[in-house]
Amino acid sequence: MVVSGKSKVLGVVGNPVSHSLSPLIHNYVYSLLGIDAVYIPIEAKEAYIEEVLSGLCFMTNVIGFNVTIPFKERVLRLMDMNSEEANAIGAVNTVKRGEDKLIGYNTDWKGFVESLRVNGVERVNSALVVGAGGASKAVAYGLIRMGVERLFVTNRNPTHLEMFLERFPSFQPVRWDQDEISKVLPDVDLVVNTTSLGMDGVSFPPVDLERLKKSAVIYDLIYRPAKTPFLRWAEEMGLKAVNGLDMLILQALYAVEIWFGKVVDFEQVRDYVHQMGGSNGQA
Repeated sequence: MVVSGKSKVLGVVGNPVSHSLSPLIHNYVYSLLGIDAVYIPIEAKEAYIEEVLSGLCFMTNVIGFNVTIPFKERVLRLMDMNSEEANAIGAVNTVKRGEDKLIGYNTDWKGFVESLRVNGVERVNSALVVGAGGASKAVAYGLIRMGVERLFVTNRNPTHLEMFLERFPSFQPVRWDQDEISKVLPDVDLVVNTTSLGMDGVSFPPVDLERLKKSAVIYDLIYRPAKTPFLRWAEEMGLKAVNGLDMLILQALYAVEIWFGKVVDFEQVRDYVHQMGGSNGQA
């Protein structure tokens, strides 16, 4: 990759971003497409996110950027315009710089839905979302767009759960208790962990996988480690287990479509990320 004075600049804004996989993915995609652009990590101090975004808005060689933890929900109100999906989810993860204005999008939900398809999950009648934070809202919106009929959500923090339900009233709340969660599990087709439980390689969500039917799918947004204890347990029980790496790649490719109007082969990018050891990275 050769960077010149004419190169366009993109990046991911977050804190921390030092272990982000996004530069690996995007710079490879730009090389495939023959685009003169570079994608960089942009670590922003939380107290100054408004100033960071304002500066990016007026940097004419910056054509767009991604947003990650902890800013996805905060930047929604800082955009000059948001897509319908971003407003519905309440979070922005992709920004396109217009003529001195910022336009917010959310590609996380599309990445989640498409990641189910590429992993052979075509039909879901009932789903349980574990967690009610920022990532859970993109998952929830995706499940609704898929037409999932029965939707459940559980979360440790009751206040966050209430905020989630205000945005997605079609979800049925379940108390954060293994016995209470177990009551809904026999009919659930898909369990999605959107919390950080398992990132330490030890902890589990309070979901008794033994109560699930054998056709159920366990999806963990975490992909570092590539197999959380939750996913390892699912595999031991013969359940289909999926981590969040495909979602990360796919949301990145949808961002490329927004910025450049170009489509890239997912399988080729996924092979490259695995070849580069990308299953041990961070969003």
